[in-house]
Amino acid sequence: MQNYEQILKEFGIEVPEDKKSAISTKMNENYKAKEDWQNAVNKRDEYKKSLDDTLKKIQSLEKEDVDGLKTQISTLTSTLETERQERQKEASKRALESTIDGFLNERNESGELVREFVNSITSGSIRNKLFEELEKDTAKGKSVSEIFTSLITGEDGKQLPNILIDKEQQQLEDNKARFTGKLKAKSKVGMITADDFKGMSLDERIKLKQENPELYGMLRKGD
Repeated sequence: MQNYEQILKEFGIEVPEDKKSAISTKMNENYKAKEDWQNAVNKRDEYKKSLDDTLKKIQSLEKEDVDGLKTQISTLTSTLETERQERQKEASKRALESTIDGFLNERNESGELVREFVNSITSGSIRNKLFEELEKDTAKGKSVSEIFTSLITGEDGKQLPNILIDKEQQQLEDNKARFTGKLKAKSKVGMITADDFKGMSLDERIKLKQENPELYGMLRKGD
């Protein structure tokens, strides 16, 4: 089976190295492999054939008037009901998986994940727990969001650590890093001596004036 890179390459489309990881992630989130799809189709066809065969046997036996046939009919009817329930269970499972995938992959207007886990292991664990809880009778009447919140919230009502990325804290750290970097840059500018200033070009002096007008004024007076 070809992956997306091979398929695109056949049409003369080369994916840049810095884009491959992002594209691969998108493909895995939104598309199922052809093999998975075919397996699901085959399983559906097997169920249908089994049900059709059972119905034919029942119809054939009902025409007979022989001792013991009623017992056979009862057994086959029970088998048919069991298979019907299995099909319903499988359909419910797939519908639930689809609902969970949609919830966990929800994105905001900027295209960012609304709920971003700290790592893939944590994401997989929460996904499995969410599936288990939603299958229980106690989940009736509750939304996916409510159950998800209960899984990531402690007894004190606060969000448990090391599950979701705290985007507000992350933004504060990013701002702090940028602020620190700005201070360092200013500190470096502050080390300029009068001799350095005399050797500066016009462009360098203009840049210094924009970045540190106070220092520029002091050096300009001593020039």
